[in-house]
Amino acid sequence: MTLPSRLLRSSDWNTVSAALYLDPPVAAPFRTAASDDLLVVAVLSGHYTIESASGRTTYHPGSVGLTAPGNTSELRWEALRPDPMESVHIRLRPSLFEGATGLPDALVTDDPLVSALATALGDAVWRDADALYADTMAQALAVQLAAPPRRDPGPLGRRQVDRVVEYMRAHLSDDVSLDALAAQANVSKFHFVRLFTRATGDTPHRYLRRLRLRRGADLLAGPESVQRIALVCGYRSPGQFATAFRREFGVSPTDYRRGDRRSDKPTRS
Repeated sequence: MTLPSRLLRSSDWNTVSAALYLDPPVAAPFRTAASDDLLVVAVLSGHYTIESASGRTTYHPGSVGLTAPGNTSELRWEALRPDPMESVHIRLRPSLFEGATGLPDALVTDDPLVSALATALGDAVWRDADALYADTMAQALAVQLAAPPRRDPGPLGRRQVDRVVEYMRAHLSDDVSLDALAAQANVSKFHFVRLFTRATGDTPHRYLRRLRLRRGADLLAGPESVQRIALVCGYRSPGQFATAFRREFGVSPTDYRRGDRRSDKPTRS
Protein backbone atom coordinates (compact mmCIF):
# COMPACT_ATOMS: atom_id res chain seq x y z
CA MET A 1 0.00 0.00 0.00
CA THR A 2 1.24 3.46 -0.92
CA LEU A 3 -0.45 6.15 1.12
CA PRO A 4 -1.32 9.11 -1.15
CA SER A 5 -0.16 11.59 1.50
CA ARG A 6 3.17 13.30 2.15
CA LEU A 7 4.99 12.41 5.35
CA LEU A 8 5.86 15.50 7.41
CA ARG A 9 7.39 13.98 10.53
CA SER A 10 7.29 10.75 12.53
CA SER A 11 8.33 9.30 15.88
CA ASP A 12 8.70 5.74 17.14
CA TRP A 13 8.47 4.99 20.86
CA ASN A 14 8.22 1.73 22.85
CA THR A 15 4.55 0.84 22.43
CA VAL A 16 3.39 3.30 19.81
CA SER A 17 4.49 5.08 16.66
CA ALA A 18 2.96 8.20 15.12
CA ALA A 19 3.36 9.92 11.77
CA LEU A 20 2.09 13.31 10.62
CA TYR A 21 0.90 13.61 7.03
CA LEU A 22 -0.20 16.33 4.63
CA ASP A 23 -3.14 14.82 2.73
CA PRO A 24 -3.89 15.67 -0.92
CA PRO A 25 -7.22 17.32 -1.82
CA VAL A 26 -8.26 14.24 -3.80
CA ALA A 27 -7.25 10.62 -3.25
CA ALA A 28 -8.08 7.96 -5.82
CA PRO A 29 -9.14 4.58 -4.38
CA PHE A 30 -6.32 2.81 -2.54
CA ARG A 31 -6.16 -0.13 -0.14
CA THR A 32 -4.59 0.00 3.28
CA ALA A 33 -2.18 -2.73 4.36
CA ALA A 34 -3.01 -5.22 7.11
CA SER A 35 -0.98 -4.88 10.30
CA ASP A 36 -0.70 -6.42 13.76
CA ASP A 37 -1.18 -2.92 15.20
CA LEU A 38 -4.40 -1.05 15.85
CA LEU A 39 -4.32 1.96 13.51
CA VAL A 40 -5.83 5.24 14.70
CA VAL A 41 -6.06 8.08 12.15
CA ALA A 42 -7.04 11.50 13.53
CA VAL A 43 -7.78 14.57 11.41
CA LEU A 44 -5.84 17.63 12.56
CA SER A 45 -7.01 20.09 9.89
CA GLY A 46 -9.14 20.08 6.76
CA HIS A 47 -12.66 19.02 5.77
CA TYR A 48 -13.35 16.22 3.32
CA THR A 49 -15.66 13.37 2.44
CA ILE A 50 -14.21 9.88 2.71
CA GLU A 51 -15.62 6.62 1.37
CA SER A 52 -15.00 2.95 2.07
CA ALA A 53 -16.90 -0.28 1.51
CA SER A 54 -18.66 0.31 4.82
CA GLY A 55 -20.06 3.70 3.84
CA ARG A 56 -19.35 7.38 3.42
CA THR A 57 -18.82 10.13 5.98
CA THR A 58 -17.41 13.62 6.45
CA TYR A 59 -14.08 14.19 8.19
CA HIS A 60 -13.22 17.40 10.03
CA PRO A 61 -10.67 18.35 12.70
CA GLY A 62 -11.14 15.88 15.55
CA SER A 63 -12.58 13.05 13.44
CA VAL A 64 -10.98 9.67 14.10
CA GLY A 65 -10.95 6.49 12.03
CA LEU A 66 -9.97 3.06 13.39
CA THR A 67 -8.59 -0.02 11.66
CA ALA A 68 -8.47 -3.18 13.77
CA PRO A 69 -5.40 -5.47 13.64
CA GLY A 70 -5.43 -7.67 10.54
CA ASN A 71 -8.07 -5.62 8.71
CA THR A 72 -7.75 -3.65 5.48
CA SER A 73 -9.92 -1.02 3.81
CA GLU A 74 -10.27 0.50 0.36
CA LEU A 75 -10.56 4.27 0.74
CA ARG A 76 -10.97 7.40 -1.35
CA TRP A 77 -11.58 11.02 -0.38
CA GLU A 78 -12.22 14.51 -1.71
CA ALA A 79 -11.71 17.87 -0.01
CA LEU A 80 -14.72 20.06 0.78
CA ARG A 81 -12.68 23.22 1.42
CA PRO A 82 -9.35 24.63 0.20
CA ASP A 83 -7.71 24.63 3.66
CA PRO A 84 -4.74 22.25 4.20
CA MET A 85 -5.58 18.68 5.21
CA GLU A 86 -3.33 17.15 7.87
CA SER A 87 -3.68 13.93 9.83
CA VAL A 88 -1.81 11.85 12.38
CA HIS A 89 -1.52 8.08 11.93
CA ILE A 90 -0.99 6.26 15.22
CA ARG A 91 -0.04 2.60 15.47
CA LEU A 92 -0.81 1.02 18.84
CA ARG A 93 1.19 -2.16 19.30
CA PRO A 94 -0.35 -5.46 20.51
CA SER A 95 1.43 -5.26 23.88
CA LEU A 96 -0.91 -2.40 24.83
CA PHE A 97 -3.95 -4.67 24.70
CA GLU A 98 -2.99 -7.46 27.09
CA GLY A 99 -6.18 -9.18 28.24
CA ALA A 100 -8.41 -6.95 26.11
CA THR A 101 -10.98 -8.19 23.60
CA GLY A 102 -13.09 -6.69 20.85
CA LEU A 103 -10.70 -4.18 19.27
CA PRO A 104 -12.70 -1.66 17.22
CA ASP A 105 -12.85 -1.04 13.47
CA ALA A 106 -14.76 2.01 12.24
CA LEU A 107 -14.60 4.54 9.43
CA VAL A 108 -15.30 7.24 12.02
CA THR A 109 -15.78 7.45 15.78
CA ASP A 110 -17.06 10.44 17.73
CA ASP A 111 -15.38 9.74 21.07
CA PRO A 112 -13.96 13.12 22.23
CA LEU A 113 -11.41 11.49 24.57
CA VAL A 114 -10.03 9.32 21.76
CA SER A 115 -9.77 12.44 19.60
CA ALA A 116 -7.99 14.40 22.36
CA LEU A 117 -5.49 11.61 23.07
CA ALA A 118 -4.75 11.10 19.37
CA THR A 119 -4.22 14.85 18.90
CA ALA A 120 -1.87 14.86 21.92
CA LEU A 121 0.21 12.13 20.30
CA GLY A 122 0.38 14.18 17.11
CA ASP A 123 1.67 17.11 19.16
CA ALA A 124 4.18 14.74 20.81
CA VAL A 125 5.70 14.06 17.38
CA TRP A 126 6.37 17.77 16.81
CA ARG A 127 7.78 18.18 20.34
CA ASP A 128 9.94 15.06 20.11
CA ALA A 129 8.39 13.96 23.41
CA ASP A 130 10.03 11.31 25.57
CA ALA A 131 8.94 7.68 25.55
CA LEU A 132 7.17 7.74 28.92
CA TYR A 133 4.86 10.57 27.83
CA ALA A 134 4.04 8.91 24.50
CA ASP A 135 3.56 5.47 26.04
CA THR A 136 1.30 6.95 28.74
CA MET A 137 -0.90 8.62 26.11
CA ALA A 138 -0.90 5.42 24.05
CA GLN A 139 -1.92 3.30 27.04
CA ALA A 140 -4.75 5.69 27.88
CA LEU A 141 -5.88 5.51 24.26
CA ALA A 142 -5.73 1.72 24.30
CA VAL A 143 -7.80 1.54 27.48
CA GLN A 144 -10.41 3.85 25.96
CA LEU A 145 -10.63 1.84 22.73
CA ALA A 146 -10.52 -1.72 24.06
CA ALA A 147 -13.16 -3.71 25.83
CA PRO A 148 -12.34 -4.09 29.55
CA PRO A 149 -10.06 -7.01 30.49
CA ARG A 150 -11.57 -9.83 32.50
CA ARG A 151 -9.85 -9.06 35.82
CA ASP A 152 -9.35 -5.72 37.57
CA PRO A 153 -6.42 -5.96 39.99
CA GLY A 154 -7.85 -3.37 42.39
CA PRO A 155 -6.14 -0.21 43.68
CA LEU A 156 -2.38 0.07 44.10
CA GLY A 157 -1.18 -0.39 47.67
CA ARG A 158 1.18 2.01 49.45
CA ARG A 159 4.11 -0.35 48.99
CA GLN A 160 3.47 -0.66 45.25
CA VAL A 161 3.37 3.12 44.86
CA ASP A 162 6.53 3.49 46.96
CA ARG A 163 8.39 0.97 44.77
CA VAL A 164 7.41 2.86 41.63
CA VAL A 165 8.45 6.23 43.09
CA GLU A 166 11.73 4.78 44.39
CA TYR A 167 12.45 3.45 40.90
CA MET A 168 11.69 6.89 39.41
CA ARG A 169 14.06 8.60 41.86
CA ALA A 170 16.82 6.13 41.02
CA HIS A 171 16.41 6.70 37.26
CA LEU A 172 15.84 10.45 36.91
CA SER A 173 18.47 10.71 34.19
CA ASP A 174 17.25 7.67 32.24
CA ASP A 175 14.61 7.18 29.56
CA VAL A 176 12.09 5.54 31.90
CA SER A 177 9.62 3.19 30.24
CA LEU A 178 6.04 2.36 31.14
CA ASP A 179 7.02 -1.32 31.12
CA ALA A 180 9.59 -0.77 33.86
CA LEU A 181 7.20 1.24 36.04
CA ALA A 182 4.37 -1.28 35.69
CA ALA A 183 6.80 -4.06 36.62
CA GLN A 184 7.62 -2.28 39.89
CA ALA A 185 3.93 -2.33 40.79
CA ASN A 186 3.53 -5.90 39.49
CA VAL A 187 0.53 -5.02 37.32
CA SER A 188 0.03 -4.95 33.57
CA LYS A 189 0.58 -1.80 31.54
CA PHE A 190 -3.09 -1.97 30.63
CA HIS A 191 -4.01 -1.18 34.25
CA PHE A 192 -0.95 0.71 35.48
CA VAL A 193 -1.56 4.26 34.23
CA ARG A 194 -5.12 4.33 35.55
CA LEU A 195 -4.21 2.79 38.92
CA PHE A 196 -1.15 4.99 39.49
CA THR A 197 -3.10 8.13 38.58
CA ARG A 198 -5.89 7.15 40.93
CA ALA A 199 -3.41 6.51 43.77
CA THR A 200 -1.30 9.67 43.37
CA GLY A 201 -3.44 12.20 41.51
CA ASP A 202 -0.83 12.39 38.71
CA THR A 203 -0.08 10.37 35.61
CA PRO A 204 3.30 8.57 35.77
CA HIS A 205 4.75 11.07 33.31
CA ARG A 206 3.68 14.10 35.35
CA TYR A 207 4.85 12.53 38.60
CA LEU A 208 8.28 11.77 37.14
CA ARG A 209 8.51 15.24 35.60
CA ARG A 210 7.91 16.85 38.99
CA LEU A 211 10.54 14.64 40.64
CA ARG A 212 13.03 15.63 37.95
CA LEU A 213 12.32 19.33 38.24
CA ARG A 214 12.43 19.28 42.05
CA ARG A 215 15.83 17.61 41.77
CA GLY A 216 16.87 20.29 39.28
CA ALA A 217 15.78 23.03 41.67
CA ASP A 218 17.88 21.46 44.44
CA LEU A 219 20.94 21.19 42.19
CA LEU A 220 20.63 24.84 41.15
CA ALA A 221 21.70 25.73 44.69
CA GLY A 222 25.12 24.26 43.88
CA PRO A 223 27.86 24.92 41.32
CA GLU A 224 26.71 22.50 38.57
CA SER A 225 26.06 24.07 35.16
CA VAL A 226 22.51 24.18 33.84
CA GLN A 227 23.60 21.92 30.99
CA ARG A 228 24.84 19.29 33.44
CA ILE A 229 21.74 19.60 35.62
CA ALA A 230 19.51 19.12 32.57
CA LEU A 231 21.24 15.80 31.77
CA VAL A 232 21.11 14.62 35.40
CA CYS A 233 17.38 15.33 35.42
CA GLY A 234 16.67 13.40 32.23
CA TYR A 235 16.41 16.26 29.72
CA ARG A 236 18.12 16.04 26.36
CA SER A 237 19.11 19.71 26.25
CA PRO A 238 19.28 22.79 28.50
CA GLY A 239 16.50 24.31 26.38
CA GLN A 240 14.09 21.48 27.10
CA PHE A 241 14.95 21.64 30.79
CA ALA A 242 14.51 25.42 30.90
CA THR A 243 11.10 25.24 29.19
CA ALA A 244 9.84 22.58 31.61
CA PHE A 245 11.36 24.39 34.61
CA ARG A 246 9.72 27.71 33.73
CA ARG A 247 6.36 25.98 33.25
CA GLU A 248 6.70 24.36 36.68
CA PHE A 249 8.18 27.21 38.74
CA GLY A 250 7.35 30.34 36.77
CA VAL A 251 10.99 31.40 36.33
CA SER A 252 13.99 30.25 34.30
CA PRO A 253 16.66 28.05 35.92
CA THR A 254 19.10 30.99 35.77
CA ASP A 255 16.69 33.35 37.55
CA TYR A 256 15.87 30.65 40.10
CA ARG A 257 19.58 30.24 40.83
CA ARG A 258 19.88 34.00 41.33
CA GLY A 259 17.20 33.88 44.00
CA ASP A 260 13.96 34.53 42.11
CA ARG A 261 11.76 31.85 43.73
CA ARG A 262 8.50 33.11 42.30
CA SER A 263 6.86 29.71 42.75
CA ASP A 264 8.69 27.12 44.85
CA LYS A 265 5.51 25.09 44.85
CA PRO A 266 5.10 23.18 41.55
CA THR A 267 2.00 23.79 39.49
CA ARG A 268 -0.60 21.09 38.82
CA SER A 269 -0.48 21.38 35.03
